[in-house]
Amino acid sequence: MLRCSDKSYYVGSTSHDDVAVRVIEHNEGRYPGFTARRRPVVLIWSKHFDRLEDAHEAERRLKGWSRAKKEALIAGDLVVLESLARRRTGLPRPKATPPTRRQLVDQFKSIGATKQGKAPVRTQRKSRHPEVRDPVAGQVKLLSPKQPGCAPKDIS
Repeated sequence: MLRCSDKSYYVGSTSHDDVAVRVIEHNEGRYPGFTARRRPVVLIWSKHFDRLEDAHEAERRLKGWSRAKKEALIAGDLVVLESLARRRTGLPRPKATPPTRRQLVDQFKSIGATKQGKAPVRTQRKSRHPEVRDPVAGQVKLLSPKQPGCAPKDIS
């Protein structure tokens, strides 16, 4: 984590074994972006990870933290850090329920349609059951599974 000249914090990761090399690159302005406009920068906190994927995961997590939480981490104040990590309501986070298959299919269809610049098209879901409701008459009809394409039989 770097402190920039405007007192803002920059969280990043590096594949260099020596973090000082990356700090020098930031101070030289080698890469356009957040730190290039806020030089000089100073290294204020770092942690070594054996795997780069773990470093990237920690980076994403730290970028979502508040300034107060980052400052508690920099100061090494675990009590304050823990209190800032608690939910404000004091209640545990509700367990996320995984999306249903239907929700995933709908989400996938809408993403595909909007990528092509078209509005998502909602198609009527086919029933797995042989009975269907006639939308005009409001009657329940039975389709014969033995004869594909045959007319529905009225069972009402």
